[in-house]
Amino acid sequence: MLMKCLILGGSGLLGHRLVISLVDEHEVSFTYFNNPIPVQNAIASKLDLKDLDATVALIDKFGPDAVLHAVAPPSVDWHEKERAAAYQTNVLGTCAIADKTRELGVKLAYVSTAFVFPDVDKVFTEDDIPAPINFYGVTKLGAELAAMRNPDHLIVRTDQIYGWALPGQKKSFVVNVLEKTGRGERVEVCQDWYNCPTYVGDLSDAIISLVEKGKRGIFHTVGSSFINRYDWAVMIARAFGGDPGLVVPINSASLNLPARRPNVRIDNAKIQDECGFKMKSVEEGIEAMKEEQKS
Repeated sequence: MLMKCLILGGSGLLGHRLVISLVDEHEVSFTYFNNPIPVQNAIASKLDLKDLDATVALIDKFGPDAVLHAVAPPSVDWHEKERAAAYQTNVLGTCAIADKTRELGVKLAYVSTAFVFPDVDKVFTEDDIPAPINFYGVTKLGAELAAMRNPDHLIVRTDQIYGWALPGQKKSFVVNVLEKTGRGERVEVCQDWYNCPTYVGDLSDAIISLVEKGKRGIFHTVGSSFINRYDWAVMIARAFGGDPGLVVPINSASLNLPARRPNVRIDNAKIQDECGFKMKSVEEGIEAMKEEQKS
């Protein structure tokens, strides 16, 4: 069924993938902040999500059937240092979007994070109660609660998205490792950080599947591996013919970063059970990137 889709943050790694995946079968418009990436047959609009009036007006203007909210501020540490802007963007911006989409009877899909959970040795499901340990997680949880103001909401929690980046897009961990090892540089990687890395193609396809099936509520859409950054970086270098000896393990405490990172493992069984959608392991995701590279 043809839908009118508005993708907020449509020039980012995930947002752009959503745009190009949807544009052939649906009517698509998208927003960008400072990096317009044109897509044929899709309408682009510049938007700062902190401008709540402009955000609401844009939703009114396009009259979409679904809003896919994939706006991603710069980094976890940025949220710790720029708390007012982070709260305005993530929480108040999402609140305005939720209220407008509820008013119009429009579906809202919001991309959240595994970082709404604490650093606890367990596997979290969608039914577990969040307890974030950094301000990034706090504002993403606040945005989840804001999104719930629209009864027709979909919240997808993900972790460490990776894939090939276009010019102007934030480079994923995989691309950073490949660029540095390709230049023969040492890559210092935190061996005490664990993630469920998520291939961007899977994440985009999962969100679209959930929206098209009319799903509501919370879904964990993360990759099927739980791995530390050092082991992952070694795997990346080796898979693309680089020198894994250039990858050097360090402890994150040596970096003195503003924000703590929780080691969170979240379960992705629900999306497979309800949609038959299997999220890739890191090995499978790397193979998918290699296939993309060929084409």
